[in-house]
Amino acid sequence: MEFVKNVRDPIHGTISLTEQELKLVDTAYMQRLRRIKQNGLCYLVYPAMNSTRFEHSLGVMHLAGLMADHLEVPDEDKEKLRIAALLHDVGHCPFSHTSDEILAKNEDSHEDNAARLIQKTVMSDIIAKKDIDPKEISALIKGKGRLGRILCSEIDVDKMDYLVRDSYYAGVAYGTIDLERVIYGTTLGSEGLVVRKGSLEAVEFLLISRNLMYETVYRHHTKRIAESMFRTALSSLMNKKLKYDEFLSMDDIDLVYKMRHAGGYSQEMMKRIDDRKLFKKIFQEKMSLVEEAFREDLKKNKEKIEDRIAKDHGIKKGYLLLDIPEAKMSEFRTQVETDEGLKGIDEVSSLARTLERSEQEKLTLCVYAAPEYIGKLKNFNPEKYIEFAQTRLGKFL
Repeated sequence: MEFVKNVRDPIHGTISLTEQELKLVDTAYMQRLRRIKQNGLCYLVYPAMNSTRFEHSLGVMHLAGLMADHLEVPDEDKEKLRIAALLHDVGHCPFSHTSDEILAKNEDSHEDNAARLIQKTVMSDIIAKKDIDPKEISALIKGKGRLGRILCSEIDVDKMDYLVRDSYYAGVAYGTIDLERVIYGTTLGSEGLVVRKGSLEAVEFLLISRNLMYETVYRHHTKRIAESMFRTALSSLMNKKLKYDEFLSMDDIDLVYKMRHAGGYSQEMMKRIDDRKLFKKIFQEKMSLVEEAFREDLKKNKEKIEDRIAKDHGIKKGYLLLDIPEAKMSEFRTQVETDEGLKGIDEVSSLARTLERSEQEKLTLCVYAAPEYIGKLKNFNPEKYIEFAQTRLGKFL
């Protein structure tokens, strides 16, 4: 591969781009990622956490190239893998995962949006000039095929980049991972990346870093409150003044401007976020105490529960919010080589099992309310609203 441009990156040093990759970077669709924050509203807690999906995409492409070299992937496939890594987040919407709920409501995802852009815009022509099928790139982004697992699996290069990058910008030391040892300690099995026996410790350290980052950064209670407010305000805006197709093309600046001038609830919530006048936590409960079969019912009935609590306590709609965390446990399904064949990392590592339990125990369901309504919630009895039996909740609603 012939590189025509070098970019300096604080995480990986020099990142080199081919002519084709540079043309893709220069499209409006990739440049939009410069204006989409990697971690939503996390800057309200960690002031320097303003990195964007753009530099993350460059970092993932760089690591994908290193992984391809290590695995001795043929140049033609390496080229495809690097392009897929570069474009894997091109379909993200404003504030990244903070707005994923809107995509889900439309039975969509940022990977699906990326596929549409890759196949139906100028990017398709740029990719096709090298006799590469844009549909192959879309498939790789979705983790299809053995090579796709390098981008989307239990210990993919996407996770490797964001853990280190987010740690750096948050100013915490949890993401200090020996990426080279992790990369060179893996092999490509029939269904994806596999950890070699001698590299288990490096991946265990990655799991430790991941656990700490989720607990202290990604699920920080202030971030969760702000993003609950933002999502509710965005949902209100989508119901009244913003069409879905317009939303898909927006960046953070577009959406914030729209919300600041929307009037009503959306504008007020954006004003509170701008001024950091956030809701307060009035209740929390460990998700481990909620029956697993019942958790999905809680999510489905979230708005109804919020409205019922608010009505019972004389609170305006939208000023009391229920926050139900989503468990992300795929890393604990990582495959490891052993003398008895491949096994899950949670089978061979007591540390991984401990971290998995810790992850489950730390997940908390929370209820937030606007500060001016806290006085009305002195007699709030959560058991009346969040029952641990589906039939009882059904009768209640």
